[in-house]
Amino acid sequence: MQITTRVAKTGTLALVVAGLATAVVHGLPEPADVAVAPTVERDSADWTMPLDAYAMPAGSKSDYAENLLADPCLRKAGIDDPPPWATVSGLQADSDASDTDARGNPSPALATTRPLTAALAGTRGYHGPSTAGANRQGMTAWGFDADRNAAFAALPDGVAARCWNAARKTLGNTATGHVQEASAVAKRLTRLAALDARRDEAVVAAAERWRSCMEPSGVRDLPAAPDGMPTPSMGVGPTDVPVETGIGSVEIAVAKRDVACQTSSGYRKTLYDAEWNRLLHVTASDAAVLAAAEPDQLAVDARLDRTIERLAPKAPAGVD
Repeated sequence: MQITTRVAKTGTLALVVAGLATAVVHGLPEPADVAVAPTVERDSADWTMPLDAYAMPAGSKSDYAENLLADPCLRKAGIDDPPPWATVSGLQADSDASDTDARGNPSPALATTRPLTAALAGTRGYHGPSTAGANRQGMTAWGFDADRNAAFAALPDGVAARCWNAARKTLGNTATGHVQEASAVAKRLTRLAALDARRDEAVVAAAERWRSCMEPSGVRDLPAAPDGMPTPSMGVGPTDVPVETGIGSVEIAVAKRDVACQTSSGYRKTLYDAEWNRLLHVTASDAAVLAAAEPDQLAVDARLDRTIERLAPKAPAGVD
């Protein structure tokens, strides 16, 4: 099979993926025959994948953490307007919901390739996580406040930049072009591996067993495989619809059975193995991009989370 995409930031380099990833360079196929060392431990419960540590954290978390850290420096410069409240989980959910392949992104958030878990099925069915903690309205009002922007415009050249640069240095997220390119490659290949793994012979056979297990669920337009859930007849909408839109007990019951059937049929394990194995070899071109960056983005992500949890204003009651 062949999946064609285009590499971000490279202009005209077309990538054609056969199996996992082969590229066309001047019309000649480039095989995915360069071994890469996994950057994380295998863990099917967390659905870790070999290239995960190259993937940059959510931009909304990076921006928010930088603003929190830069606030004391900016206050000394005369900008006394700290960021409004937000939560780690809300910012992550908001970023994941907008960073999908369905919206034309060839390198979507890693969360888009991870299947539903039993814990989440029992609490939110097929709905996505709550985005309320992103505080979109408050963040927009703060960022576009006329008085705040006028105060920034009045600062001497370089003052605000020094505050933000110091914050980025503390967080360790002064992302270079190499880091950004490696992140795009890691996310793109992980998405392509997830899509291709579903076509693996053993995965297709496991999907048939899953479908038989799901037949008593009452879903009249039951798909051939779990990636077709939820179906149109369920009236749930896309899986990135946030949980605050409301969840029914029927949806919860079907979602819980779905996850249980994925496990009992062997689908989940077979899919995980197929996807993991596809990411252990990449093309020479992609290997060169990955080699130019350090696989340290999980550590950066953890620092962002700690910074936000430590410095963010308290969220209103009822917001996770």
